[in-house]
Amino acid sequence: MAVVQMRKTLLRKQEIVNEIKEKIEKSKIVIVFDFTGIDANTVADFRKELKKINTDMQVVRNTLFKRACEGTELYDKMNLFEKPSALLFGYDDIVETAKKLNEFLKEYETAYIKGGLVEGRYATAEEIESVAKLPSREQLVAQLLAVMQAPITNFVRVLNGVPQKFVLVLNAIKEQKEKEGQ
Repeated sequence: MAVVQMRKTLLRKQEIVNEIKEKIEKSKIVIVFDFTGIDANTVADFRKELKKINTDMQVVRNTLFKRACEGTELYDKMNLFEKPSALLFGYDDIVETAKKLNEFLKEYETAYIKGGLVEGRYATAEEIESVAKLPSREQLVAQLLAVMQAPITNFVRVLNGVPQKFVLVLNAIKEQKEKEGQ
């Protein structure tokens, strides 16, 4: 009976490792953070918020996490496997995921970002925090459109200015002729 139980435990651990590997491969951003000092209810609420931006959070044992990281740039980063670790897997917007976590961790002095992967490349905690400070995708698109639209708008203003100036010149000539004709 004990052998069967041990096999089930080993199989379950292998499933967890495989699940984490799969999530790492699918994610555009993976953030590892220490969640010390945050209660379970708060974590549950945060998970609900993350679902809205297509991001998963998983708390995992460091030994299983290290096994799952084999073959990635995270594997040899020892600081990631110390103390309790939670993982964020962002599947869509890198900036939005980093922003959400950064805002969430501001409330807790003991919790902090350890590091992670951005587009498959290792990123330090500082790099992830700088990603969080970038404008959102929507803001960047709006800025790009404004920059692209500016030359066209300026060209239209110049074209409108030519007839206006022509009319003003004709009006000035007319007034001058009227003065001479008096």
